[in-house]
Amino acid sequence: MITEIIGAVIGSKLDQQDGDSGAKGAIIGYFTPRIVGAVVKVGLLAAIGYGVVKAVGSLTSENDPNY
Repeated sequence: MITEIIGAVIGSKLDQQDGDSGAKGAIIGYFTPRIVGAVVKVGLLAAIGYGVVKAVGSLTSENDPNY
């Protein structure tokens, strides 16, 4: 909750620097922590999945002879 408020305030201030009202920056700043959190979770899940696939692949290739 507090991260969304801080993001909205910072986004508003950054958007006001170029003469705008700051509303668009506040909206973008509000949703940024949620988007970043979702992207980090998906990235972490992909990294874990990749590690599992590589680990299983290395285990099966060691036990199978190359004919």
